[in-house]
Amino acid sequence: MATARGITLRCAIARDFPDAVTDPRMFEKILMNYLSNALKFTPAGGSVEVALDEREGGVMLRVHDSGIGIADEDQGRIFERFQQVDSSMVRRHEGTGLGLALVRQFARAMGGEAG
Repeated sequence: MATARGITLRCAIARDFPDAVTDPRMFEKILMNYLSNALKFTPAGGSVEVALDEREGGVMLRVHDSGIGIADEDQGRIFERFQQVDSSMVRRHEGTGLGLALVRQFARAMGGEAG
């Protein structure tokens, strides 16, 4: 998807990153939901960076994009089911508003948090 839209996709993970105990299927779903969301809202020619950092006996996944961003007043709603920041009649992006809610659910199921 990134290649097709001319988006630069970078991955930042240390070569000596320790093994992490996690559910690989849930982690993959978290990663794919974050990535698809970032790619959906990043314009052609933009960039998306995925980083994995070690944090206090666990890991922190960060996805940063050069997309349109989310207003401060909408930040608290984006992990709620069926919530979409732009629900206007002119909304340009498809979706059900479930992707980030699933991210939070899966992260909590593994003892973590999304936000």
